[in-house]
Amino acid sequence: MFRLGEADGKWQLRKVAWPYALIDVAAASGSFTFRFELSQFPVQPPTAQLWDPETDALLPQQHWPQSRGGRIRDVFRPDWQQGTALYLACDRVTIQTHPGWSTQMPARLWRNDGSIVQYLEELHVLLNSADFSPPLVAATPACM
Repeated sequence: MFRLGEADGKWQLRKVAWPYALIDVAAASGSFTFRFELSQFPVQPPTAQLWDPETDALLPQQHWPQSRGGRIRDVFRPDWQQGTALYLACDRVTIQTHPGWSTQMPARLWRNDGSIVQYLEELHVLLNSADFSPPLVAATPACM
């Protein structure tokens, strides 16, 4: 499934330096690089953050996807864990702090038999939704 997403142009593996993987996810305009932390994966879900591959650091907030008032605003929150995790039901850090989500949103919750594709599909759908608006400042183009 991962390779099918790559073939479809949804995402592209940039680099693996275990336990981290950098993956570019295509957006309605451009793409974004995410740094996945994969310790104990797939038993434990991954956690991810927006990443600047040029500086090898957290992507500055002004380069983050913008929202037109919908779910992107809720997911890409620099105030959540200081921007080091995404506010998604398939993100390890967020799941650990939201035990109620197992009954509130079971369809989006990480599945123990899941693959990283579950997380990537969530990101791709968000970044290609009507809610997506480009960052306030254009980021360095990712290699896609």
